[in-house]
Amino acid sequence: MQLQKTVNEFWNLKAQPALMEYIKIPAKSTAYDRLWQEHGFLEQCCELGQKWVQECLPQAQTEIIREDGRTPCLFVDIPATRDNSAESVVFYGHLDKQPEAGGWSEGLGPWTPVVKNGKLYGRGAADDGYSLFSMVTSVYALEKLNLAHPRVIGIFETQEESGSNDLPYFLRKLKHRFGEPKFFIILDNHCGDYDHVWLSTSVRGVISGTLRVQSMHYGVHSGTYSGMVPDPFSIAQALVARLHDPVTGFVKISSCYADIPKRRLEQLKKASDVLGDLSWNHAPLLPTVKTKCTTNHEILIQETWKPALTIIGVDGMPKIEDAGNVIQSSVAFRLSMRLPPDIDFEKAQNDIAQTLTTNIPYGCQVTWQYPENHPGWSAKDNSEEIENIFDDAAKKIFGKEAVFLGQGGSIPIINTFEELFPSGAFVLTGVLGPQSNAHAPDESLDIEYTQKLSAVIAEALHRCP
Repeated sequence: MQLQKTVNEFWNLKAQPALMEYIKIPAKSTAYDRLWQEHGFLEQCCELGQKWVQECLPQAQTEIIREDGRTPCLFVDIPATRDNSAESVVFYGHLDKQPEAGGWSEGLGPWTPVVKNGKLYGRGAADDGYSLFSMVTSVYALEKLNLAHPRVIGIFETQEESGSNDLPYFLRKLKHRFGEPKFFIILDNHCGDYDHVWLSTSVRGVISGTLRVQSMHYGVHSGTYSGMVPDPFSIAQALVARLHDPVTGFVKISSCYADIPKRRLEQLKKASDVLGDLSWNHAPLLPTVKTKCTTNHEILIQETWKPALTIIGVDGMPKIEDAGNVIQSSVAFRLSMRLPPDIDFEKAQNDIAQTLTTNIPYGCQVTWQYPENHPGWSAKDNSEEIENIFDDAAKKIFGKEAVFLGQGGSIPIINTFEELFPSGAFVLTGVLGPQSNAHAPDESLDIEYTQKLSAVIAEALHRCP
């Protein structure tokens, strides 16, 4: 079809070369580059994006939003083709990147863009640098074919991989420039395969904290004191077991559970039918290891609408080669509790804290400190219109229905968007599919899929009322 052809031509000629220049910039997020201001790489990404948008869409207004001590972001405002309506469609993406990670394959590297076997390799290609270039590609194709589109706003931050600490401030400051957002298209998302359009209708929240247990002023000889003094590691294990069953993973805190909407259960069933064993076999399990859930449907429900606890870090224990016969004086566990949307998040926080810090065995000293807490999110009823628009566009471009599922991770900034623009509906989509390796060596972007998704976005924009 003509729209797909136009998208492909523009992507190959303009978008992909610019994306490859972006990959070359080692724009690590602030958590991984403490000298980000001095290095100026985040600024370079915004400057590259701004210059490219101005070249491709001269009618667009662009601005790099800067403020001392805060990460920059790129703001793009593309006028509607039909009228001067204040109603808009807002795109969100990010330009900061994860760190290099070791172990890239021969000939590949984080800051070296390489096209190989239909994929573009390099850090930030799929997560999430493509987002700006896909948005512009979609709009350009519509205008090239004289097809109408609404006003399009793009906001591309440079701190997403570090928690988006600055973006809420900028959003409140820029709120008046967004017009009246009807739809938000969040492009930092996963896809289950490269044969369908995948839309996420929910993301899980997270309560991540450090549990520290101390029983003595210093470590003591295990031969003399074991059986006499409490071992803080064992006490910490017992406290964690209050939160979940360590074998089944079943979370014991009732406030951590949500009532799952019937529509979402039905969508997850369809998604499990499409994915089949891809629901789980992308995990690098050993040959003898089985998943905790027995059906693909249960797996998708568990990873999107059920709570789950993971111990993601341990402090206070020596390496095995340094381990003497000592009972340690204190240990700390870093815990990550993934939580479904639509729960009383504050109650869950309080219940977890109380469970971990009351009735402590043997009077050991226990602290529970929160480094990161983000509630989940689920699409409201007003999202059905934009979901249907994308579904129709997917049928036209891919020849298949869109697939709807939830996401196990967290995207905290969505809640800020929803707070500031409560009437806006959200659709989450993206290109992070199998073997895209976000955050890992050999990150890659599937070029054909990105072109097709860009055509779907163009078609959806054209269908927007």
